[in-house]
Formats: sequence, structure tokens, C-alpha cells
Amino acid sequence: MVGLLLGTGGAATAQTPPPNAPARHIVLADVTVRGRRPQAVGTYHGAYIRGVRPLTPGQRCVVWLASPDTSQTFGLQALTVPLHRRYTAGRLQISFYARGAGPELLGPLLSAQPVVVAPPDSIARRRTQVRLDLRPAALPLPAAGVYVVLECLPTFPDETYLRRVAVPRRAKKDGSTIVKPYILTRRGTDTTTIWTSVDDFPKLRQSPAGYTASTWMRWGPTLPYRRESAQSFRGKAVQAFDTVLLLELQPR
Repeated sequence: MVGLLLGTGGAATAQTPPPNAPARHIVLADVTVRGRRPQAVGTYHGAYIRGVRPLTPGQRCVVWLASPDTSQTFGLQALTVPLHRRYTAGRLQISFYARGAGPELLGPLLSAQPVVVAPPDSIARRRTQVRLDLRPAALPLPAAGVYVVLECLPTFPDETYLRRVAVPRRAKKDGSTIVKPYILTRRGTDTTTIWTSVDDFPKLRQSPAGYTASTWMRWGPTLPYRRESAQSFRGKAVQAFDTVLLLELQPR
């Protein structure tokens, strides 16, 4: 230690400790420091495929996202859903589930109520995305991972889904017919049937996942969930495709 003493004349002189003063050693306890930098998990595997996954009323898409570190606790911060283009029909309902027990795919619902996204008009028309801020809900990430459920509802709350039909448009040279699918709905007590093109509903983007994907589809309310897996199409092997989601996590 070096101190300063002021004399009567205002000059400063240095004071040094005695040469035989014992040194003090302080031992600090071992402390494990965990970073609190946000992390992200998702189902993007390096590329998008050209095809898309239309999501129409009555259908469900379930995507499983694993925890990046099961020894650490995370909270759900934000969810990004890439879309092929801006949708003008249907409402995208998003909910979060824990893993189910036994043969059940879905367990208890993590949020008090699902998030419903009406057709947006403030995002780009093509190659766009929907991003949800999940911080106000303070949802925890289960150690076993989380199931994100995407479901399409009719455009209006009083609208009822009737059925899906395919209308022939024109014949091809090889004799086959090109058809255009429509969703038929009805509002309230009105008996008028509303025809809406499938192209107007949300279209989710996909990424090749190899042999088995982390995506399940339920094509109707009474049908079972089916996991996406590798298939053969026209004699060629086709990979399994994951619906692309990005989940941002905040360590706690």
C-alpha cells in the first residue's frame, strides 16, 4: 500500500509498509456461472423445399421441439412461423402442450388459452412469417420438450366448416384432369354456402428431415395423428418433411 502524507509545506512523501509484514491470502469459493443468453430451437434443416403444407379448417399440425439443455430451466420467449405467403382466409390457432403419458401424443396444455392469429394485413405478401411474443404468458419449457400445435379455424367465429371439394378445371394432354380444391363453409343461420380456395388459407413451409420428422399431422377431427416419415413417390424415395418453426428461449 502506498499512502500520501501532507507536510506543513504542502509536499507529498511516500510511505511504504514494513518489509516483514505478512501477506494476506483470500480463497474464493468455486462458483458455477451460467450464461443467460437467449437460445433457439427449431426444425429448419438447412434448406426449404419448394412444396408447402396448406392448413385448412379441421386439420392440425403438431411439431415437437426438444430442450437444448435438460439440466437448465428455460422460458418460452417467442415463436416464429414461416409462411409461404400472406393468408387471407382462416385463422391460425397456436397452442403449446407438454408430452402426453403412454400412447397419448399430447399432454396438458401449457397456456391458459391458445393464441389465435387472424389474417394479417401488415406483413409481406410472399415469403413472410408470423412472430408471437410469448414473454407476457411466462410459459416454461418442459424438460421433455414442447409440442407446438398449429390448427386452422374458419375465418369468422360464427363460421362453420362443411366439407372440402375439388372442382375440375381443365384436362391435360395425358388425359388427367387438373382440379382446384375449395373449402365450403356457412355463417351463422345463413343457408348460403361460402366457397373459399385452399390457396387463401395458411401455407406452412417445410424442410427435409431425413428418414423421420418431428412433425405429426391430423387430417380430420376424428382421425389419429400420423407422424411424417420417408415415403416413395412415383418409384422414388422421398424424405420426411418437417414443418419449420423457430422457438426462442430465455434461460431462467
